[in-house]
Amino acid sequence: MNRLIIAIIVLFVSYSCSKKDDLEPAPASAMHTVLVYMSGENSLTNDYENPNESYLADDLEEMKQGSYLLSKDQRLIAFIDSVGTNNTPHIVEIANGKVTEVYRFDSDFYASDPEIFREIVKWTIDHYPSENYSLVLWGHATGWTVTNDTIASARKLNRAYGQDKGWDNSGSEKWMNITQLAKALEGLPKFKYILADCCCFMCVESAYELRNVADYLIGSPAEIPGEGAPYHILLPKLFSQSATFYKEICDTYYDFFMEAYQMPPYTDKSSNSYLIGYSVPLSAIDLSKMEDLAKATNQVLKSFATNNPEELDLAYLPYYFGYDYPIMYDIKSVIQKYAPPTDYSQWLSAYNKAVVYSLVSRRWMTIYSLIRNRFKLFPTDETTYGCISMFFPQTKYDRSYFKYNARIKNLQWYYAVDWSNYGW
Repeated sequence: MNRLIIAIIVLFVSYSCSKKDDLEPAPASAMHTVLVYMSGENSLTNDYENPNESYLADDLEEMKQGSYLLSKDQRLIAFIDSVGTNNTPHIVEIANGKVTEVYRFDSDFYASDPEIFREIVKWTIDHYPSENYSLVLWGHATGWTVTNDTIASARKLNRAYGQDKGWDNSGSEKWMNITQLAKALEGLPKFKYILADCCCFMCVESAYELRNVADYLIGSPAEIPGEGAPYHILLPKLFSQSATFYKEICDTYYDFFMEAYQMPPYTDKSSNSYLIGYSVPLSAIDLSKMEDLAKATNQVLKSFATNNPEELDLAYLPYYFGYDYPIMYDIKSVIQKYAPPTDYSQWLSAYNKAVVYSLVSRRWMTIYSLIRNRFKLFPTDETTYGCISMFFPQTKYDRSYFKYNARIKNLQWYYAVDWSNYGW
């Protein structure tokens, strides 16, 4: 009897996420499986300015179009959490222009819950055997800015990835911290890459947290347009076998918006005219080099970082995000300005090995006038931009409602570069 109970428990745990018929044969092993994690119970599904539009629906339609370009051994899987109590979270396979539901949950939950996130990723890996796996993080994000190492809530003013408004279960807004996201992926097969189709993800703090769960991290250090990646033309690049596949992904993404910003509806709105001739800053990081970059950054800071209450003058340097104060400054621009030439050269060598590709855009679509109004003050020399951000403590951040100087201590990067050595 005890053996029967144990067997039932094991079966339930193994398939708690699955409604597939146990008698169905498992799919043949593929060369590459890409999971798009669409955390969309937010404005990306319910656009308040355009209530009849949905970025999530548009991107799914693009994936359907792009799937015609995929081969049989290239699998595209999407987890979808949108809006509507009659539309519970579900998992689909997209192939040959069709979306096939392979699993639907019985009730709603927070897509930002790291345990559920891990379960969905693991379910995909278990049910779709593949030589390679990659992950696309689709949704809202705000980089590294977190407080406690737990599920983030709006009440505690946390941010990171996967905003879930909790509309369908009458809950509060929650996000997933980068620290939790990294832990959720530990022990699973390492991803070929993680593509962050969300804002502000390309910061050294997040990359360092994720250094052991993927080979590459790709995305933007700044805000991205609401419509996100152009999946109808990007999908083949997501499955590219080229050694520089990350370049193909970045180029396709960048070129699409460079062209789009010169056509309606962008040219029809005078408020968006500042985008003409620009795109989205993008970069790719070889995560295996993040330890070396941390050591090099630790060393180069010793050549110029001052002690509290003195701080670096960051005026007129490019930054990628900011609520009440500018934060997430371009790491290359700051270190190039302050490090002695020999020290900078040594640091740059490590940086170039880690940041294997970048595309500069000195302007991008932003909802923050704080950022948009300062574009004209940013350096015109694009060689100073690295398209990766880093947090540099400032005394004024102690006055911030978001307490950036305290939050940074939740990230491993803070200790790797030893900010405490300078009074922070």
